[in-house]
Amino acid sequence: MKNKSCRTLSTLLAMVMVFSLFAVMPLTASAAEPLKVTENPVGATYNLGDTAVPLKATFSWPNAYDGSISSSDPIKLQWYWTLDPLVMNEQNGAGETTIPYSRPLEINTEHTPDTDTVGVKYYYAVVSYTAVSLAGSNYQDRARTNPARVEVVDDTQEFTALKLDDKGAPLAGATIRAVSKDGSVDVEVVTDANGIAKFSVPVNSYTVSESKAPQGYNGTDLEYYVNAMYEGVVTVENPSDLPDYPILFVNKPIPQLEKDDHFAFAQGYPEGDFRPERNMPRAEAVVLFHNLLVEGLQVPGEYDVSLYPDIKPTEWYANHVGHMLDLGVLDAYTRGENFRPQDPVTRAEFATLAAHFADLELSDVNIFPDVPNDHWAVKYINSSVEKGWIGGYPDGTFRPDAFITRAEVMTLVGTVLDRKADSAFLAANASSIPVNFPDVGGHWAYLAIMEATIAHDYKREGGVEIWTAFR
Repeated sequence: MKNKSCRTLSTLLAMVMVFSLFAVMPLTASAAEPLKVTENPVGATYNLGDTAVPLKATFSWPNAYDGSISSSDPIKLQWYWTLDPLVMNEQNGAGETTIPYSRPLEINTEHTPDTDTVGVKYYYAVVSYTAVSLAGSNYQDRARTNPARVEVVDDTQEFTALKLDDKGAPLAGATIRAVSKDGSVDVEVVTDANGIAKFSVPVNSYTVSESKAPQGYNGTDLEYYVNAMYEGVVTVENPSDLPDYPILFVNKPIPQLEKDDHFAFAQGYPEGDFRPERNMPRAEAVVLFHNLLVEGLQVPGEYDVSLYPDIKPTEWYANHVGHMLDLGVLDAYTRGENFRPQDPVTRAEFATLAAHFADLELSDVNIFPDVPNDHWAVKYINSSVEKGWIGGYPDGTFRPDAFITRAEVMTLVGTVLDRKADSAFLAANASSIPVNFPDVGGHWAYLAIMEATIAHDYKREGGVEIWTAFR
């Protein structure tokens, strides 16, 4: 009986000791779980100036036991950054927030890192709070996430393009365009007073071209291929002799056409007819515009045509082609090694040739469904249409590869020159008209052909051309 009482007393004493031990223990994992990180932030790499994705973190204390966290003391949340993940001294704070007390407690937080400085930073979140032990004593505790590595890199490279006139003087107001190979970057820069366009672009491969020439100048279809790599910039095509400006565009002034003197700029055939539906050879189209220049061939006028292996210097049109080449209006018109002087000129080619005698008016809208956006002449066609020089067909097409007729040429050139025959004067003086083409009477282009083939004096009244005499 005595032994049984002793065993019972020993058991009671042991239970009291265990209870007392738990009463004085601080809050640990064996009692209420401390606040712990259940989601750490994940770092990333960004380009300089990019908008970063917010870093996210979650802190949780699911235990709802009364007294786990002091409800009267503030719970503080703050993000920090450090340059060394092993030295998290919480010196570089990024804003402090007070978290409302709740049970159970879950803190979801996020922070957007800076991307305005190149380098690496480590971001981490800290929650500080007052914990309460089961014995009722308070102590300060904190929870901290792992550091998230955020790197900011500068992947931009710089290059310049230089714009000059044919005398070597810088040209302002030219629009230079750089388009990346993958299409992710498309940027335009206008040349300054020194003729320079400065580009700062992400690492990529670019096609650099002139999208708009300065007013009064013809543009160029020259393209450069630029590799802007981390190691530097490499220009694949470099015809320039200026090492500081490997991307060089040269513009020549737009040749001026004679618009005041209404001389005859076209004629019929020796047989006496005009042949309005006949196609016009490419060389003849160039000569026609050349004859309209305010400043024609210089005397003596021998121009180099050696660029074209299919033109002999002795051909009747050779000097005209050479002069027009010097004026900078044939690059897009030629499109290749050979000039093809006897080939019929197409509607796209003639619109391109005409567009070089006025400022190019670029449109963002491709007008005709049969002229693709990447057609070699799309900007010249759209510009000529924008000016009202040339139109499409009733079905809405342009037919760029169709050969242009002599009647269409007379109509287009007359429009370019703002010349339109006086039908009343022609009717009143029908018996003395200097030319009489049997295949033109009643033709839809009759007035345009008369304007082109008859020299005449005129006056303008209210913008209308009124003929006063044949010449």
